[in-house]
Amino acid sequence: MKKHFKYIAIITLVAFFASCNKDDGPGGGETPPPAPPVEEEDALPPKEMRAVWIATESSIDWPRSTAMAAQKKEYTDYLDKFVELNINTVFVQVRPRADAFYNSPYESWSRFITGTAGKDPGYDVLQFFIDEAHARNLEFHAWLNPFRIDTRASKTGAYIALDPKIPKEWVKDYDRWRIYNPALPDVQQRVADIVKHMITNYDVDGIHFDDYFYPDPGYYASTGVDDAEEYARYGTEYATVQDFRFGNVNTVVQKIQKTIADNKPGVVFSISPTSNVNYNKSLYADVEKWCKEGWIDVVIPQIYQQTGSAQNEFNYFVDYWPHSSFQVVPMIGYAIHKFGDPAAGAKFQNPSELVEQFRLAGLQKKIQGSVLYNTSSVVANKVGVTDALKNIYKYPAVRPFLGRKTLSDPKTPDNVALNGATLSWNAYGLQAVVYVTPENATEPHVVTITSASSYRVSEKGQYVVTAVNKDNNESRISSPVTYK
Repeated sequence: MKKHFKYIAIITLVAFFASCNKDDGPGGGETPPPAPPVEEEDALPPKEMRAVWIATESSIDWPRSTAMAAQKKEYTDYLDKFVELNINTVFVQVRPRADAFYNSPYESWSRFITGTAGKDPGYDVLQFFIDEAHARNLEFHAWLNPFRIDTRASKTGAYIALDPKIPKEWVKDYDRWRIYNPALPDVQQRVADIVKHMITNYDVDGIHFDDYFYPDPGYYASTGVDDAEEYARYGTEYATVQDFRFGNVNTVVQKIQKTIADNKPGVVFSISPTSNVNYNKSLYADVEKWCKEGWIDVVIPQIYQQTGSAQNEFNYFVDYWPHSSFQVVPMIGYAIHKFGDPAAGAKFQNPSELVEQFRLAGLQKKIQGSVLYNTSSVVANKVGVTDALKNIYKYPAVRPFLGRKTLSDPKTPDNVALNGATLSWNAYGLQAVVYVTPENATEPHVVTITSASSYRVSEKGQYVVTAVNKDNNESRISSPVTYK
């Protein structure tokens, strides 16, 4: 890397003059101050997670068929499209309504797979999801909804039959929502147990919650939150019932973090609240507190507004969240589903809106990724928004380190050599990253991320190789070689 060599040259010269002055003895002049430390990462492109939400609630994205073969192809077609777009992560909804996409001891098979609640689909859906994602070097984050059990169109409609694995006394019915009662310690523990079972039995890379906690006030308009009895029994340490509700959600978030840290610390815990803090608080989700206390690893606000100068528009929120996330890594949730929707307004009829949103996010150095809602919209490419993504994600990206370190840093690849157009190296770590700084350019980009130990190059320029491990920690860069 040209930048890399510039840093090495500066450090070497400083070291040389320092050693000369030291040898001069008394009166030989003052030793110059040491050069400021240089982060080798400065010579590399920023790391970023590039993810897509695959929604299974009501089969929004998956599945469109109840046939196993068709379901599998639909999913792998999605993944192949993501690889083509240089996307590196998927967030897949595997527990949309107190159900399961795997054989769970706590809840039954989801009706969204077969059309019938509790019916075994004939394969382990979650395991299939994970295997196919990992085979394509995509991280797999399991998306769960913590409390929702069912919804209905109106308060006079019927809920589906309650899963026999769910105790009836743990359930609250509101106008249009049936939920696990967040106030009950047994429910709080059940959510943590579900996560523990998942992370200890499946190689998920992350656990992800969306923005649903207590139901939206519109879903209990005629009843209010019915928890006076629970507050009297369990809420003595809280000054108000509202504080009690916040405390119940906080307890679940803390339990998930501890469950992960105690059982599989490499798993990343993320939550995607709405962009509006006040709205989150109407759901009793104190996201800023979770960030301040470090109870989550990543916060992904769903900034589904258009760009503009008002406080309810994209520009405001993309600045607000990096300054309110404390040590938690912020990423941005983008509204791909709004592009081409006439009801979304004029700006969402042109992909230049997405380009501008990514530009604004790029000004916030703390932001380390993007998550796109939703998969069907990415595939549909309305108004050319996916074509815009191809340019935004022009080159592959290395995922950032998030959460807890579980492995030692990988060793730097060595014996990097070119034999004709074949670049080879001694591989260490889970994968190798090949970077090139093209001729007549100063900025490097990723060429490939591979588990192989060689790669056939085509672009003239200077190449280096790094190693990355499962934690997404990256080694130092190798010695460079030049392809002419």
